[in-house]
Amino acid sequence: MAYLIGFLILSFVLMVVSGFEGGLSTRTVREKIYLPVGGLHSARLHLQSWFTELSGSLQENEKLREENRLLKRELGELKFREKSYYQEIIASNQRLKKMLGFKQERTHQLLPAEVTAYPPRSFFKVVFISKGEKEGMKRNMVVVNAEGLVGRIVEIYPHQSKVLTILDERSKVGVIDQRTRDLAILKGKGLEGVCELQYLLKKAPIEVGDEVVTSGVGGFFPKGVLVGTISHIRENPHRLFLEVEVTPTVNFGRLEELFVIKE
Repeated sequence: MAYLIGFLILSFVLMVVSGFEGGLSTRTVREKIYLPVGGLHSARLHLQSWFTELSGSLQENEKLREENRLLKRELGELKFREKSYYQEIIASNQRLKKMLGFKQERTHQLLPAEVTAYPPRSFFKVVFISKGEKEGMKRNMVVVNAEGLVGRIVEIYPHQSKVLTILDERSKVGVIDQRTRDLAILKGKGLEGVCELQYLLKKAPIEVGDEVVTSGVGGFFPKGVLVGTISHIRENPHRLFLEVEVTPTVNFGRLEELFVIKE
């Protein structure tokens, strides 16, 4: 409507000017007036084109961000399976390949979740994740990431869950030395960032650098999830068991995308 009114006004001005003798010619007036109008029209077209390109770029960037997020999730799941289940399945197959009727173990379904909060007084020992009762979460579901075992769910809310990590002193996990097959209990040592093995007999031929995985004993944690590596061994003459420290493979200072193992 604004363009139509402007055009009518310009036409009226041209008619008036053309009636004067000795005045400016109609052609001259048209050139003087149409030049800025044409420039404004061209600028409007360029501005519309720029906004269209900008909108397309923003949509493309959002699409790329979503694709990147999904690819990171898939990569994390693949890394977790490679470091945990697959190595344990290979080890089990090598030990049991001569036994008849051996049933190959199946991997578990992984449900993606994200870390939403760290409690100030329990930093790294407790985390909250973005899935809760409405998303099918249950108490004692196991939480992992691409690097290995994180912990288990201890409290459920409608859309959030509280996870007790393996660093917490209250955490106890049945584990096994993947090389020697010696069983033990993994217990957290709090903010020290390491865990300890309990009830490991002195005669156990373990070594620094051995990988420790979940044993499946106890019912909570599935078998074969990578937990950490043995970093320190000390033999106390006054104790029946070895004093062993384990460094978790999970970097608890960089927890972002996690997976909940579906029962």
